[in-house]
Amino acid sequence: MDTPTDTQTRSTHQVTTTTLLITLGIAIVIGVALYFVGLKQGQSELAAQKTHYEQQVQAGKTALDKSQAELAGVRNHNHLMQARVALYRTAIDLDQRNFGIANQRLHAVAEALDQIKTADGGIDPEKIAALRKSIAASNVNVATNLQQQRAQILDFAARLDAIAASAR
Repeated sequence: MDTPTDTQTRSTHQVTTTTLLITLGIAIVIGVALYFVGLKQGQSELAAQKTHYEQQVQAGKTALDKSQAELAGVRNHNHLMQARVALYRTAIDLDQRNFGIANQRLHAVAEALDQIKTADGGIDPEKIAALRKSIAASNVNVATNLQQQRAQILDFAARLDAIAASAR
């Protein structure tokens, strides 16, 4: 039957198994607790990184918007300068009696001014539209007395210079 050593061995074996199961249970509880602590830390760090990157993206968008506005202003000034050069070259072509070329340049001025549609760069689009309309309506004709046509082209140039000066 049962000898005292068998009982003692069985009892020791039960104590060892119970101790082992309790230790294993505690280890599992500690492991689960550590898992959730690490999960929370990871989520908070991830949230902090997300906020940081969202701020960087917003700063990038702001810089992009500013750069695009500056680019639009520079483009407007470029179209304005192209129109100014074309107007003065129109006057020169008129003096050289190149009526066809002068007429082409005058229409090129209207096209360059048509590219300016916004107030970027401080350019008043209403003044540009009025000037463009006047230039588009004018035409260089073959004539012996060029004084009136030259005066009209130089008036357009003066108006364009005034718009450019106010845009700065």
